[in-house]
Amino acid sequence: MKPNPRELIFALVLLAIPMAAWHLEFAPRQRRQTELKANITAKQAKLNKLFAKKQLSGAIGNLRTEIAESKEAVAIFRSRLPDEKDIDQIVREVWRLAKSNKLSPTSLRTIPPRKDKQFTSGAGPHGEQPVLIQLEGNFNGLYSFMIDLEAQSRIMRVRQMILKSQDKEHSGLVSATIEFSIFFERKQEGEKWATKI
Repeated sequence: MKPNPRELIFALVLLAIPMAAWHLEFAPRQRRQTELKANITAKQAKLNKLFAKKQLSGAIGNLRTEIAESKEAVAIFRSRLPDEKDIDQIVREVWRLAKSNKLSPTSLRTIPPRKDKQFTSGAGPHGEQPVLIQLEGNFNGLYSFMIDLEAQSRIMRVRQMILKSQDKEHSGLVSATIEFSIFFERKQEGEKWATKI
């Protein structure tokens, strides 16, 4: 059976409708969807970059705050460090503390630093001077002396303390040998140790 021309035209029109729908409706919609997906991807990438920059700027802000706080802490510690030339005044102050607590200082002298027991390096901007003091007196006076020594505005560290009772009658009289360190700031020509932040 041979199709007549009318059936052929009808079949061609039926085939042309989906093809026309594809070219006129579906293909442009698919291109538009592809463009929208590309735009969304590009905008998402920009958003991720902005978010990373915001996090970075927040971190930088936090670092600036931490640096400012660290500078304040350094300033506080520097104010508590005497100059190297002021060590003798601090030693005299320790002597006066002992006298004010009714102790009899029998010896007070600086001793050479021992490299194995130092917290500071010989080449750095800070140093420590060991001092040896020998005291005699009432234990309560020694206790008060240690509290007063701890309350000093200068940074000091007690390295060693040897206590001996002076009598067998438990009268509270003791002799003490105390080794402590006074921390100080070295001053060099042109402030070679200036902090660089």
